[in-house]
Amino acid sequence: MQLFRPLNEQEYSALIKYLRAKILERLGVKAEYEIDPTYLVKMAEFKLGVFVSIEKMMYSDGMVKRVLRGSMGTVRPIKNLLEDSVAAALHAAFYDPRFSPVSIAEFKNCVLEVTVVSPLADVNIEWMRNNLVLGYHGLYIVDSGKASILLPQKVIEIAENYYQRTNKPLDNEGFINELCQYLKICNPSSIRAFETQIIYELKPDGDVVERKLYLNRLLRNNVKQPVIAKH
Repeated sequence: MQLFRPLNEQEYSALIKYLRAKILERLGVKAEYEIDPTYLVKMAEFKLGVFVSIEKMMYSDGMVKRVLRGSMGTVRPIKNLLEDSVAAALHAAFYDPRFSPVSIAEFKNCVLEVTVVSPLADVNIEWMRNNLVLGYHGLYIVDSGKASILLPQKVIEIAENYYQRTNKPLDNEGFINELCQYLKICNPSSIRAFETQIIYELKPDGDVVERKLYLNRLLRNNVKQPVIAKH
């Protein structure tokens, strides 16, 4: 299979820096980043969903842990990828009701993660059994009138809980069962799938890379090495 990869390395690195600059600007700090405007113009042409998460780097006993500090996004485009990314980043930093607004001092220890979402496609349980790539596809599921969005990051959480109970990696059938037991999604009336490109900072204001969750050791996928589509 070919990976959904709308942004190349230069473009997604520019996007992360642009979002960091917008958050710093809201905090009253001028960021000195050199960003090629042609990358921003191109991203403004994309009509794609996007989610932005802010994670705080916590250090303890020589270990580093990424702790969620805010997250927001949309599975469907509202304006365009660039503007929707900025809106999601600012909401994650300052308006996520689960957290207080991020401060200047705190943001210095935070990293950004962006999940770009492909257009949604109607699927069913049988497709999930045979074609779903855990850690790569996301799902928009309606069950009993309630809509749920499952990003690949959530699938990893489910896989961690599954492994703790069973000592086995999560496969597609196990994931379907976990949806019913863990999230109470048992008889969905509608299932839509989407592909994702996940990008994140390795450290605050550091290098930006793609996050390949589908290669996680806690997952048992039919396809372990998706082919990257030509940009």
